[in-house]
Amino acid sequence: MFTSHILRKQERHLLARRAFPFLLGSFFIFFLGVARPALCQDDKSGELIIPAGTPIEAKLSRHIPMKLGQPVEATLAHPVYANNKLALPEGARLQGSVVSLEPDRDLRNDARLNVDFTPYHKPTVTFTGATLADGTKVPLSTTPSSDGAPAIHLTPSASKPSTLIAMGVESVKGWISSTREALFSPGLGDRMVQLFYKQLPYHPERIQQGTTWTCELREPVTVPGPPANAVNAGNPIGHPLSVSDSSDKKNLELHAYLDEELSSANAKVGQQFQATVTEPVFGADHSLIVPQGAVLIGRVTRANPAKSFHRDGKLRFDFRQLQMPSGTQEQITGSLNGMEAKSGASLKMDSEGGVQSQQQGKVIVPLILTALASRPLSDDWSAQGGAAVGSNGMGLIGRVVGITAASRNLAAGIGFYGAGVSVYRRWLRHGKDLTFPKDNRIDIEVSQRSGQQLSQR
Repeated sequence: MFTSHILRKQERHLLARRAFPFLLGSFFIFFLGVARPALCQDDKSGELIIPAGTPIEAKLSRHIPMKLGQPVEATLAHPVYANNKLALPEGARLQGSVVSLEPDRDLRNDARLNVDFTPYHKPTVTFTGATLADGTKVPLSTTPSSDGAPAIHLTPSASKPSTLIAMGVESVKGWISSTREALFSPGLGDRMVQLFYKQLPYHPERIQQGTTWTCELREPVTVPGPPANAVNAGNPIGHPLSVSDSSDKKNLELHAYLDEELSSANAKVGQQFQATVTEPVFGADHSLIVPQGAVLIGRVTRANPAKSFHRDGKLRFDFRQLQMPSGTQEQITGSLNGMEAKSGASLKMDSEGGVQSQQQGKVIVPLILTALASRPLSDDWSAQGGAAVGSNGMGLIGRVVGITAASRNLAAGIGFYGAGVSVYRRWLRHGKDLTFPKDNRIDIEVSQRSGQQLSQR
């Protein structure tokens, strides 16, 4: 019994030693089968994840009708970065749609003065996807945006007129320049059609080409490695150092989005606000100088609310602090060097970074309309020609009435009404506050950091 028990125990040990290599090989094969997909996934994990809440700016590619459910084809106005790497390049195609139409009461009331009864609307759009240059489709979901308007990029003017005569000359030059651009820039035929529509008491609406919306991502977006990886694999893509023409020092230009709304209506001098850097900045040696996500802390230095007699609001601010994502803070000297404005008004930026409204033709347009309105009252007027020239102010209806009535007094009355409306719009009505919404893009020039040149770190 005892001997047989020892023999069975030796047989079990022998089987275990023979089976051990087989079990080890099986385990190794199983490990490769399970781990290899994970390893492969890590190898291709060049995917970039854009966090939720990231602003994206979409620019409409062509004119589209103003109607609910209308597909919207737009392009990305500015690149989007994730983890200091290019995730969505500028120019990527965006797909969205018009999800609602809200009444534009301000525009409606203003149009009524010209006997235009078109029910103007504000479109609200969302975007659901992006297409990269190689055809890769990236699904995304954005918050609704109704702030669409043709965007202009403001840059500081060289100097500020010092006298009333100089200011008048600059105003006339601006009016002449805008008129020349309207007459000779591409798309004249389309502008003439739209000008004719404006003379009608009712006309179709459309969303203008170049209209820009700023939306935020509802949830994180995953962008495949190529083509972003292909771009980022070599030299880093970001905004480089720019050399100022006025000195030998290297000034840093940062692109950021406002974290909160700024308005001349309620802003106070000394009020602090924040803006988040949206594009990383690299030096000539490809070293990271300012990472994406750094926070600029600004301070309002001037805030004038809108007042009566068409005195629009004014805003001016600068930046004194730069907070890195790591938590370190640096004292800087930064000024506004440019910004995207979508208010639809004519704005200008002075040499110190202040922003205010610029009314083109504030003097010359009312004078021209008044001179034309007085034309039917002259002794050498012709019934049809004088009425056609003088009866400005009520669009096509005013001209038809003035010509068919063949009355110089009626034609002049319609013309003086138009001149009065022009004076009211440019001189008498309450001004508009200058408002830059949350996620408004701004450019900041940093000329000094911690008392050292920016190239030193």
